[in-house]
Amino acid sequence: MVQMAGYGEEKLSTVLLTGTVVCELCHSDSQLRAWPISGALVAVKCQTASKSKSGSAQATTDEYGEFVIDLPSHLHGVPDLQKACQVKVLQIPNNSNCRPAFVKKHKGLKFSSIGNGIRTYTSGKIRFQHITSKPLKTCIRRARASSVKQTSSMVD
Repeated sequence: MVQMAGYGEEKLSTVLLTGTVVCELCHSDSQLRAWPISGALVAVKCQTASKSKSGSAQATTDEYGEFVIDLPSHLHGVPDLQKACQVKVLQIPNNSNCRPAFVKKHKGLKFSSIGNGIRTYTSGKIRFQHITSKPLKTCIRRARASSVKQTSSMVD
């Protein structure tokens, strides 16, 4: 009876959260460069109206800046999981020259896929800015203008 209710030893479902932590640098030529931050501590925190279903979990990024968090089973049935949970980078390695690009901003979740009893959500890229970087808006504007120019020249 306990196992049928989903409280047994055997795991009945899996909910994974994936994402990437990167450091971006806007060079003097306004070119945007990005690289992964490995060894960053990332956490997901879920807050629901029912305090009994609240919780959190953590993971560390790999050499590609990627992380996978396996959410605790008591959070699997939370309605609107993508609205109830947020991702935050708790710590980056001491030797990193990166700082948060968006101070104190938590990253939301987006549903990614479902299959074989596994639901996957993603936080996408969590961006940090290199301490010597120019404001990233300059690079982003220039990159967009360049891509529009390339698209219009292809049409000609």
